[in-house]
Amino acid sequence: MSRIEFHTDENTIPDEDTEGTLQVYLYGSRPKRSGSASIGRTLDLAVRRLGVGVDPVAFDFLSISLGVVAADTFIDRSTHSGNGWSRDLSLTIPLAQPAAWEAVRGALEQALGFLSGDQWNLSFTKGGRNPPSKEAILRHHRSHIGIGSADCVCLFSGGLDSLIGARQLVNGGRTPLLVSHSYRGDQSYQRVLAPRLGKKLPRFAANANPVFSGQNINDTSMRTRSIGFLAYGVVAASALRAKNPSANPIELYVPENGFIALNAPLTRRRLGSHSTRTTHPGFLGQMQSIFDAVELSIRLRNPYRHKTKGEMLVELAPDEELKTTTVATVSCGKWKRKSQQCGHCVPCLIRRAAFAKAGITDTTPYQYPDLDGAWERPDIRDDIMAMLVAVGRDKRGTRQRVIASGPLPFDAVEREGWFGVHERGLDEVGAYLRSQGLGT
Repeated sequence: MSRIEFHTDENTIPDEDTEGTLQVYLYGSRPKRSGSASIGRTLDLAVRRLGVGVDPVAFDFLSISLGVVAADTFIDRSTHSGNGWSRDLSLTIPLAQPAAWEAVRGALEQALGFLSGDQWNLSFTKGGRNPPSKEAILRHHRSHIGIGSADCVCLFSGGLDSLIGARQLVNGGRTPLLVSHSYRGDQSYQRVLAPRLGKKLPRFAANANPVFSGQNINDTSMRTRSIGFLAYGVVAASALRAKNPSANPIELYVPENGFIALNAPLTRRRLGSHSTRTTHPGFLGQMQSIFDAVELSIRLRNPYRHKTKGEMLVELAPDEELKTTTVATVSCGKWKRKSQQCGHCVPCLIRRAAFAKAGITDTTPYQYPDLDGAWERPDIRDDIMAMLVAVGRDKRGTRQRVIASGPLPFDAVEREGWFGVHERGLDEVGAYLRSQGLGT
C-alpha cells in the first residue's frame, strides 16, 4: 500500500521520510524538502478571482480532488502495483468540514476505483483549508472575473465538444461561466477559442500544479485528471449560487459526445480503466449521488450523451463562422507530447470521422495527415487496428460490449440512447476509415 499524507501547514510535515509514505503540502507554494511534494499552489488565488465566497463543502471537494490527483501523479503504477496497473492508495486529507464527506467516503472510494482502476482508502481529518475569506477576496478585487451575468457553468477544455457545448448554450440564450483546466500548453488554444463563442463569457481557469522535489517517476496515465476538472466546476457553481441564490440547482455542463463518453472497449484488451471513464454515465451518476448527499445544489448535465461527435458537428454546421473555429480545437490524446495532434489515436480518429460526416474540410495539421503513413508504422498503428476490429465486428455483440464499459442508467430510454450512440459512433468511424482505403 502507498500512503500519502497531506498538510495545509508545512510545519507539520516531518523532517524525515517514513518508508512507504509520501508527504504533500496541500495548497503549498513549494515542497518543503527533497522527497516531499506540493499541489494546488495557485488555486487559492484562482478561487479568490471568482469574487465571492464559496461553500466550504465545495472547497473541501477541491481539496479531495487535489489529493487524488497528487496520488495519481506521484505514485507510478508501473512500480507501485502488483500487476503493473492497479495500485493500493491510502490518503489522509485534512478538510474544513470532514463530517460531511465522511458520510460519503465509501461511495467516493468506489467512484474513484471505477475511474482509475485502483483501490482507494480515504481518511478525512480536521484542520483543512477553508475557502478564501471575504477580506482576502476583496484584496484581489482588481482581478475578479465578473461572474454576475452567468446562469450556469460549462467545462471548457478547448476541445471540439466543449466548444460546441459552450456555443450551443450561448445560441440558446444562456451565459455559461466557462471553467478551464489550464495545463501548460492548453491555455493558448483556450484563449483563442473563448472569444469566438458568440459573446463575451466569464472564464475560471485553474491548474493543480503538482510538484515533487527530488527524483521521482511520475505516472503518466492520469486516469483521475477529470475529478480535478470537475472540482473546479463544483467550486465555480458554488460561487454562482452565492452570487445569485436560487431554489434551483446550478447546472454544471460537461459537454462530451456519447460515443467517447461511453468508451466501450474496442477490443478485449481494452477493458476497464485502460479506457478513460471521465464522462461515463456510471461515473457521473455516482458523482451526482455524492453531490446530492453532501447537499451541494448542483446538477450535472451532458446534453450530448446520446449524440456522436459527427452529429454534434452537423447541428453546428449552419454556423459558418464557427466552422472555421472548430479546426482550432484539440482532441488528440497524445497532444501534450509534441504539441501537435497525432491524427491516429482513438480521439483523433473520432474527430476526423466527425468532420467527414458533417462535410467540413478538416484542415487540422495532424502529425500524420495521411492515415496510410501511420498504418505503415507497426509501433503506432494499434489504435487504428483496434478501431478496425471494432467496426468490423458482428453487431449482435454490440450491447454486451457497451455493458462491459460500466454500469448504465436503469431508465430504459436512457439505456437505449447509450446503446444507439455507440452503434452509430462505430458506423461513423467505419465510414471514414473506408473512405481512406482502410477496412472493407
